[in-house]
Amino acid sequence: MARDRLLGVRLIAAYLFLKATALIVAEAVVHSRSDLQPEADEFISYFAINLGASLRHQSALLTAFLDVSVGLGIWFLRRWARTVIVLTNSYGLCRITIGSAILMNLDRRFLTSQISSPYFAISVVAAILILFYLLDTDVKRAFGVRE
Repeated sequence: MARDRLLGVRLIAAYLFLKATALIVAEAVVHSRSDLQPEADEFISYFAINLGASLRHQSALLTAFLDVSVGLGIWFLRRWARTVIVLTNSYGLCRITIGSAILMNLDRRFLTSQISSPYFAISVVAAILILFYLLDTDVKRAFGVRE
């Protein structure tokens, strides 16, 4: 039985592929253009897995590889890819909420600098939209999840 690929699934896969491409391009910029290195480093540190400054560039490539893998999984309607995205987005949103609550009391200036970043806004909005979309019953059914 051929399963139809929903528009939202295509958009999620495209988002993951674009994010992976942006990380790879930022990594290339870090190594080739010293004048743009601070901006590329900031982008990498926001979207890559936080393994510390010494492993930042390796984690950017690892994150890009994981995004492409999950993007392919979601494109081919694999249940594991949906589960990975739901879990990572839920974890990320909880982490943002708890971290913001803690920073509200400790260092509001740092919190404001983090929230005012365009990367923050894009990530939070995308995570919320993706999470609610993948939890829809029709979308679950497309992935073969039975309730």
